[in-house]
Amino acid sequence: MHLHYLTLQRQVKFLRSMVLQHTISESYTQRKNEWIIGLEQNGQGSGYLQLSCDAQFPYILFMEHNRRAKNSTDVMPHLIGRKIRDINLLPGERIVTIHFEDDLSELFLQFFTTRSNFFLLDKQSLIVDAFKSRKKFAGEPFQIPAHASQDLAELAPEAVLAALKAKSDLPLAKGLKQFQYMTGTAIQETLHRSGIPGEKIVAELTTEDAERLIQAATSLFQDAANGAARVYFQGEIPHKFSVGELQHLTGMTAETFDDINRGLRYFNFQALKFRGLIQKKTMFASLLRKKIKSLRYNLKRAGSRPADPEKAQYYQKIGQLVASQPQLLKPGVSTVELVDYYDPDMPTLKIDVNPELSASDNAEVYFKKARRFEEKAGAHKEQKAHLEKQISAFSSLLEELESLQQIKQLEKIETQLKAQHLLQQGPRDVGEFRLPYKKHDFKGAEIWVGRSARDNDEMTFKHANKNDFWLHVQGNSGSHVVLRNPKRAEYPPQHALEHAARLAVTNSPAKHASYVPVMYTLVKYVRKPRKSAPGSVIPSQTKTIFVDPL
Repeated sequence: MHLHYLTLQRQVKFLRSMVLQHTISESYTQRKNEWIIGLEQNGQGSGYLQLSCDAQFPYILFMEHNRRAKNSTDVMPHLIGRKIRDINLLPGERIVTIHFEDDLSELFLQFFTTRSNFFLLDKQSLIVDAFKSRKKFAGEPFQIPAHASQDLAELAPEAVLAALKAKSDLPLAKGLKQFQYMTGTAIQETLHRSGIPGEKIVAELTTEDAERLIQAATSLFQDAANGAARVYFQGEIPHKFSVGELQHLTGMTAETFDDINRGLRYFNFQALKFRGLIQKKTMFASLLRKKIKSLRYNLKRAGSRPADPEKAQYYQKIGQLVASQPQLLKPGVSTVELVDYYDPDMPTLKIDVNPELSASDNAEVYFKKARRFEEKAGAHKEQKAHLEKQISAFSSLLEELESLQQIKQLEKIETQLKAQHLLQQGPRDVGEFRLPYKKHDFKGAEIWVGRSARDNDEMTFKHANKNDFWLHVQGNSGSHVVLRNPKRAEYPPQHALEHAARLAVTNSPAKHASYVPVMYTLVKYVRKPRKSAPGSVIPSQTKTIFVDPL
């Protein structure tokens, strides 16, 4: 809740006591997305406003000391010398306004995560200057978003029910998003305090449920207005900032601060420090949820198309009946009536047969059908067991990720995700997890064979050395083959060249032919045309060798 409206409301109240009647003495930036405004009073430095429009962690803070770096750049220098008359938060908005005594213009500080920016407006609410994308916004009217959302804490139970049941098929956790101030964390806390599960469908809510939700939201907002600032941790990683206690995080380590500015400052700078890890954690969780959802869908589909073990038994029986009654299969007859000895009543069964086959061969046709259905049933059962095992494994991994305590745990999870090919590996990771080629050792020579068209490109242009030898079947598709040349020899050893060429033939459509031409050259003479298909290249300075497949 570091960017929640109620948090900003508390912070603006704190800042009002620090900046009113202070004059701007400096205005510059020395870090990306950060703006420093120096303040003075009666000719003496009195502190600094520190603003950030970082997409993840935007903030407005007060600090007593700061040193301007040599590489800093002036920002809106026309603000220097202007005295701050007031600072406010627009009702229901995450927009802080700073008013000056001369009333010529005012600052609008917009904290909208990815759309955070700081604007200087004239009296007609036209943008005079902007911290980011000045040319884009200059001269445009500043638009305050229109909101029709209602404050849950101020509604009657009947009004809450009516608003929620307008979308009766939604789970409650999603339905609460329509109310003012109901961000993700606020919804979690409200549900926790009310004791109502977020999965409950809004159509099932009662008046008593609505009263509990109102009471929970009211107590949350009261705590946010008066409670101490807190930073909650998962191990060493900052997890949440709040004003007031978050009861659904009871048991998690928390640090309390005597003023909101100190708490926000600590949280934002710690969060920025761990930004990469937090982003990784969020990305990994998203990947796992997506994978689990896909596996559950496949499991559901597998369950909706169950294998039919009775068909295997039926065809087995027919095969045995055909084999046991060969005298009934007359030349030229394609349909016979067999006595079903497996039924106590011994009825006759009309069976299709191939008149060109013997009784034993016709029986074998049915035995093969039985075996196919047996295999299908076994594969179906195995598939379901495999999907269930994967769902369990990935769910455990997600649970471990969500309760992350240490950085080492994240590294371990990252390794597991790469091993499961859920993460795309960069060049540094490839050697450890999945190489784009299969490696062969032949009498001291190292040979690489590309696994796929995309892997061919990866191997040839990102892994192979320009002085390695490159081979490919001439006039056909197939794997790229690289014969390593660490000593930069002018010619490859003949035995290694022949074996590499045979590997190229074996991994191509010509694998059943003989005396196949294979071209070879140095990697540095292989070029990839712009916008060409994966694996497509143009080699030059090639020579040809004729070999058989392995």
